Amino acid sequence: MGSCFDEDSEELGERVRALFQDRGYFAAVVQSVRVRPGDPLVTPKPTTLEADVVEGQRFKLKEVKFVGNHVFSETRLRSEFPLRKGDLFERDKIAGGLESVSKLYGSAGFLDFVAIPETQMSDATIVLSLSVTEGTQYRMGKLEVFAKKEIADRLEEEWRLPEGAIFDATYVDKYINEDRSLLPRGFTREDVQVVRNCPEGSAEVRLVLDLTIPASQSRPKDVECEAAPGTSK
Repeated sequence: MGSCFDEDSEELGERVRALFQDRGYFAAVVQSVRVRPGDPLVTPKPTTLEADVVEGQRFKLKEVKFVGNHVFSETRLRSEFPLRKGDLFERDKIAGGLESVSKLYGSAGFLDFVAIPETQMSDATIVLSLSVTEGTQYRMGKLEVFAKKEIADRLEEEWRLPEGAIFDATYVDKYINEDRSLLPRGFTREDVQVVRNCPEGSAEVRLVLDLTIPASQSRPKDVECEAAPGTSK
């Protein structure tokens, strides 16, 4: 309550469905989403959201499987999920587990990691299977800092991931937090450019603090690896 939203009935229906899925009603069906404005002259206008929901049964987790993983064992990957066998199958906790697995691979340099989930429902239980594509393991390439020389030199000195080391994607957030005093106000992870070169297995990092520097105004594109014959990227 109190949040602003777009009057998109399909998106609102998915939000309502997600609320039920977060409580174990994984097969919930949401229909006839209606938005009734209270006072259409007020901006933003207060509204009431109505929807017809068929909750269905509540599901519990039966098992989490991994297919295609080589870098980390199934036991290691499973530990990233907070749910245990017999717990309610809560969508938000599954999403949190997937995010944790992605960070784990990112910390080991696997920036192209992808996990495709598939669910099998039976007798009020769900088996979650994750098809894993690990991709290339990247190493740290060059660091470029576009700022006044004094600031650029200090930021380069504080960067602790040497060229050639396995690229740790989680280090970027740590670096920003530790060197906040040297960075502009409002500088976030989104302001850091990580440019991947898949054939070379390198990741270049660019910190753009000063857009008046000509070289900062263009960003090199990622170089993708060629797909194997008979497969798609």
